[in-house]
Amino acid sequence: MNPPSTLALDIGTRYARLAVARPGAAPPRPVPLPGDVPGEGLPLSAAVRGRPVAALREAYGAYLARYGPPAGAVVVLPRRTARASAGPATAALAAEGCPRVRAIGTAHALLALVRHTAGTTAGTGEEYLVCDAGARAVDAARCTRAGPSVLLGATAEATGPTGRLGAELDAALLAAAGLPDDEEGHRRLAAARLDDPGGRRLGIAVARALRGPDPFDAIPVHRLGDRDVTAGTVRTALPPLVDAVRRALDEVAAPPGAATRPPLLLAGGLARLEPLTRQLAERHRLLPLPADVDPGYAAAAGGALVAAGLADPGDRCPYAVRISTHRRAAGRLRTEELELAPAGALEPGGDTVFAARDGRPVQVLPDAAAGRPLRVEAVGPDGRPVPLPDVTLPAGTPDGPCRVGVRVGADGTAALVLRPVANGPDAETRLPLGPLPVPPET
Repeated sequence: MNPPSTLALDIGTRYARLAVARPGAAPPRPVPLPGDVPGEGLPLSAAVRGRPVAALREAYGAYLARYGPPAGAVVVLPRRTARASAGPATAALAAEGCPRVRAIGTAHALLALVRHTAGTTAGTGEEYLVCDAGARAVDAARCTRAGPSVLLGATAEATGPTGRLGAELDAALLAAAGLPDDEEGHRRLAAARLDDPGGRRLGIAVARALRGPDPFDAIPVHRLGDRDVTAGTVRTALPPLVDAVRRALDEVAAPPGAATRPPLLLAGGLARLEPLTRQLAERHRLLPLPADVDPGYAAAAGGALVAAGLADPGDRCPYAVRISTHRRAAGRLRTEELELAPAGALEPGGDTVFAARDGRPVQVLPDAAAGRPLRVEAVGPDGRPVPLPDVTLPAGTPDGPCRVGVRVGADGTAALVLRPVANGPDAETRLPLGPLPVPPET
């Protein structure tokens, strides 16, 4: 019997995409589930659409019913909901018995995928544009590799005139075929797209229609039911999509005065649309996705590599964390700053990082009776401190020598940790610090 797989879940507007990865050269693969729409994923019920945590529970429940518990899971979250959803999402899967749960952002998942599988292609520059274009919107970010961390700089989101991006294109294609915008219509559309691997036939036809609508608008590109969808339908629906993606990328592409734009990693369902990628390639150098990875599944594939321990998402905190301590020297009480964790050391769901000097653990003597708030702060890449919530040692805190450090949970929230030297981890005290800060967007 094969050991349980680790699992990645990427919850979209209409579908949930689940993927697994195993050691070796094979790319991450989608998880087949009953009711899947080939190429799209598991349809979400109307009751959970727009409710990310409820949708996550539904998709995870379908996996459990088919395969049993995974060895661990990674939830891939879009930037706009990552901070609010990370805690509830990881808690929901932990409540279902998932042994190891971690949340990462879409940009981190995509860069982990490319860095792991594309060799030197993804190492051509320190900065990258990462763009996830899907059914609702396009989410773009400028990412910078800084030591063990991937920093999100400028970010932007854009959508179409109706508030739906890729979904608006699907609705136009279905309407042209006389089909309703419902589950059955989307199944037919997904099947038609699978008949045109890579969208090559559609791309050639639309390119001709863009050069000369008459007569090339009439070229069939999809067969839905007993009717053809033509290149003209795609051509007329294309401009709002291209404008939205370009608008988001222009916002994040480069700081003022930059000579070049970073390379672009484009993923999401709309990245399959060859006419879109062709027009974006006029302004950007596109990073190729790994072979055999569908653009719509790319975020789930990157999450699967992270879940399996095959790739590092680079989501370590770029801030150092320090605390004010008191030390008696030459008979006088002195206040000094003790670094608990250096920049790039704290990882969501990782081990506690304890204070050390010259490679040796630092020990402190907690004084709960004093009732003094402990001042903790993060120190950003620019050297400026960012205060964290003050904490006060509760009654019952061990009064003997302790190691002191910080741990970041899988949901991104941090805690100050005091571990008695004599008793070990079972007797440690944890004091919540809340979410660690993120670098300001530029």
